[in-house]
Amino acid sequence: MRAHLAPAELALFLAAEPRDYRHSVDLFEALRAAGATEAELVAALVHDVGKGRLRAWHRVVFVVLGALAPHLGRALEVDRGASWRRALWRLRHHARLGAALLAAAGSEAWVVELVARHTDAPPEDDAVLARFIEFDDRF
Repeated sequence: MRAHLAPAELALFLAAEPRDYRHSVDLFEALRAAGATEAELVAALVHDVGKGRLRAWHRVVFVVLGALAPHLGRALEVDRGASWRRALWRLRHHARLGAALLAAAGSEAWVVELVARHTDAPPEDDAVLARFIEFDDRF
């Protein structure tokens, strides 16, 4: 994996939550088997760097609130501080946050765009992005 990432991208990847490594590597392997470009493979490895360090229970609360009370979940999110409420906000906005980190790190524009849009609904007019989103959801 290191051979695919620039030093700044590798630093972001290694700063992410270890449980996200497996997901990112699984996505990388699936996309590589499907004939993805180098930019798609890089994006696979770093697409979740915007989440930062989270506790398992942050993810559980985020998923449960999203399923049972999405309006409450959004109301609890805050974009400042180090609280669990900030963790919920980061989970919701991790694609945009990760894209900003990668742009600042000098990542290729297509990598930044894939990361920024990987939580969107799969577009009908962009097969590459649609495949990326589909594979990400699968793993």
